[in-house]
Amino acid sequence: MHSLLCNMLVVNKVINKILLLKILKVAALFFACEVNAQASTITYYVEEAALQQYNTRILEMALEHADLQVPKLKSLDEKMTREQALTRMDSGDIDIMWLATSQEFEERFIPVRVPMYKGLMSYRVLMIRQGNEQKFDGIRTFTQFKELKAGVGRFWTTTKVFKAEDINSVLTTKVHNLYPMLEGGRFDYIPRGVMEITPELKKHANLPLALEPSLLLHLPTAVYPFVSKSNPKLAELIEEGMLKALDSGEFDAYFQTTNQYLDTLKIISQHKWKVIPINNSILPKETPLQNEKLWVNFSEYLEY
Repeated sequence: MHSLLCNMLVVNKVINKILLLKILKVAALFFACEVNAQASTITYYVEEAALQQYNTRILEMALEHADLQVPKLKSLDEKMTREQALTRMDSGDIDIMWLATSQEFEERFIPVRVPMYKGLMSYRVLMIRQGNEQKFDGIRTFTQFKELKAGVGRFWTTTKVFKAEDINSVLTTKVHNLYPMLEGGRFDYIPRGVMEITPELKKHANLPLALEPSLLLHLPTAVYPFVSKSNPKLAELIEEGMLKALDSGEFDAYFQTTNQYLDTLKIISQHKWKVIPINNSILPKETPLQNEKLWVNFSEYLEY
């Protein structure tokens, strides 16, 4: 009797182990199906055509480092307003957009808090009228700077910061009008990302516009991949993959070959800049400003 009882216990243990293995296999299969279902086709939208190649490559790199077979990536090439694109993110029709972070966006979508351009857009230079350089001579403080008049797009994130910091500004909804307005003396400068200034001056070479070579604004800014709330697993995978790509060195190796980085470095290294710090009061408190590996460092060229 005792021997029979022992045998039954052994059999029960074996059966329980088999059942557990089957449950684990089913769970693993379910998880894999969930990931594949969510990521079988990833639809993304890049607002600026000049950033299409870079954003796509970083997305591919992140998914590769997340040990996920890179799914089909579908870029939406149709033109739409930002609000149209954001509405399609709300519905899940678009999985990913890249946006300068704000509290509004972080509540509306899922932020992947790894800055795409390592904070390059935190550095802004001034586009001015040729021959108007003397107006900027002697400006050394934020108080002096804020009395100059900026030309800005009504819906720019920069515009919200300028308003919060009481920086004198002229707004327009038609951004392409800023350049002839600057030429016409409606304001003193247009703040542009360092990586934006060269192509924009080339684009508007018919106008007498120039780079102001002494003042550099530092306005902490992070552009993240934002993921639709309909696809939280995708957000986790992208964050995991981007951090692994940074740790492996692949992210920086690619980033430092881009025109955005090289153009920025060229301009910053050619001049001695006086930095005007601007508080970004709309930057969410979760922004990882203290994690140095996430941010580009130009301190050797700057005077604070």
